[in-house]
Amino acid sequence: MKYPIVKPYLPPLENYQNKIENIFDSGWLTNNGPCVQELEKKLAEYLGVEHILLVANGTLALSVAYMALEVSGKVLTTPYSFAATASSLLAGDLEPEFIDIDPQTLNLDINSASKALLEEASAVVAVHVYGNPCNDEQIKEQAAQYNLKVIYDAAHTFGVTYNGKALLSYGDAATISLHATKIFHTLEGGAIIFKHKEDYLRAKQIINFGFDSQQYPGVVGINAKMSEVHAAMGLSLLPLFPDILTKRQSLWAAYQNALGNDLTTIKWSDNSKPNGCYFPVLLNDEAEVLFLISQLAVHGIQTRRYFYPSLSTVPAYGMSGDTPIANSVSQRVLCLPMYTELSVEGVGEISQILLEHLRQYRAK
Repeated sequence: MKYPIVKPYLPPLENYQNKIENIFDSGWLTNNGPCVQELEKKLAEYLGVEHILLVANGTLALSVAYMALEVSGKVLTTPYSFAATASSLLAGDLEPEFIDIDPQTLNLDINSASKALLEEASAVVAVHVYGNPCNDEQIKEQAAQYNLKVIYDAAHTFGVTYNGKALLSYGDAATISLHATKIFHTLEGGAIIFKHKEDYLRAKQIINFGFDSQQYPGVVGINAKMSEVHAAMGLSLLPLFPDILTKRQSLWAAYQNALGNDLTTIKWSDNSKPNGCYFPVLLNDEAEVLFLISQLAVHGIQTRRYFYPSLSTVPAYGMSGDTPIANSVSQRVLCLPMYTELSVEGVGEISQILLEHLRQYRAK
């Protein structure tokens, strides 16, 4: 494949190898080791947040956040997201109630929720889709009125700021994925940022089987700890991240310049800037999506229907909610190759081939 949809970015091998050798020398492989502690401290400094907790993956980050915030019963969430947003709720014996999205930003539209749903719910789980900030002001207003916990699935937001501070600092909790395909990663991993210290401390106990300082299981817990070898990757990549972010933003701008007048892309928040984690385009219908997937593949260009299907249409997730916008959008979105080692020239080639095939298809 000439242009894969994603390609994990790795630091120089010697940088990572040095950290691995230190881990081998110490024999401390997991259980809140020195690499995990150092990465949490450095991430808190870089992001400008206080209460950050590293965990084994982004799905567990969501699950632990629900447990720490004592979420129960019905939860308002978006159908336009990755499967983990819904599956983590159901796995925690919670009931996802899907509400529709804004047709331009593709983020959850809290104002589309009825008063009855807002009164029944205990929390809202909103997704900053492709790193594009949700309307936190609207969500916070409704949350205050109906006593809802606010959890942001912020899997794509590393490096994104909103109104001058890290997007991860919004909500009662925000979770991030540090999977290998993300803009910043720890091979496998995730993190939770809490607004309140007491929630952070509860979560810290939860991820280690519920044990307190005396090794007594004072709360129901799970094993969600990050290992030292994973944290070592994060420590190796973090010094490189400013350059990674600059490069990804330049690729996003190159796609925007090449395609912006011919294809619809999402409307980005006025108080933020893309981090270049993904580049989605909205096509006229599903037939165009399927046509482009097949034609671009012939040229070695891999694409992805991200996010598809709309989660409110999946039987395993309950099929609740009236979400016509999300259902339509999920059939029409296509994500193009985006990774740090992609060149601006590559973006130009991908864009040219895409537009040529699309014009031919629409001319029929």
